[in-house]
Parts: sequence; C-alpha cells; structure tokens
Amino acid sequence: MLFPMICGFGELEDVSNLWVQHQVSLCEDIVHRYCEQIGPHYALADIEELLTSYNSSLQKLHLPIVDLPASVLERANFDVVEEQAKANSYTMQLNIEQRNVVEIFLSAVYNNAADTPKCYFLDGPAGT
Repeated sequence: MLFPMICGFGELEDVSNLWVQHQVSLCEDIVHRYCEQIGPHYALADIEELLTSYNSSLQKLHLPIVDLPASVLERANFDVVEEQAKANSYTMQLNIEQRNVVEIFLSAVYNNAADTPKCYFLDGPAGT
C-alpha cells in the first residue's frame, strides 16, 4: 500500500527505478504464495488497483503493465460460509499465544469503544 501511495502523492522523477530497486520486497508474499515468475504480475495488478484511487495508473507512471484475466483479479467473490469454516479450522490449530492475539484483534474490530486500540503491527514470515 505504501508504494502506490508514494507514487500517487510523491514527487518522484523515476518511479520505474523505485520499482526495480524494491521489486523483490514488494513481491515477496505473492512469490511465496505462487511462484517467482508470476509474483511481479500479481503485485503490479494490486498496485494498479490502488493507483486508481489516486487517479493514477501503471501506464501514467511508466511501470510495466499487466494483463491478467479478470477472473484472476476478482478477489471479492468468496463464499462466506466456506471462509468461516476455514477460519474455525485454522483457529483450532493455534497455540495459546496465537489465539490470544487473534482474540485481541477481533475484540478491537468488534468493539466500538473510543478507547479501544485500533492499530496493531504483527510481523511474521510470509505464509505464517
């Protein structure tokens, strides 16, 4: 999310150079999930999606343009019941510390009290 924000609001002269310098980091999670060849395409598709909210595009910034099928990019279509079943299954596999973290996050999401923290940082290797 930071890369498109920098591109959308920053006064960068060479965005393509910034992409080349940080491509590996920007694609890391996607490469871990798919493969090294397709990772940059998915990352650029995500970046393009975010750039549109800043009235920009990959083409305007002289970045590589991706042409992935719409079916690949549609992430909003999912089965709520299936996803809830997955969540329940994954929750059962958590250790006590992991479960506590999940409970803290969910509590923050569902608690509308003004004094409930809403910003957390959780770091872990891709796929954890």
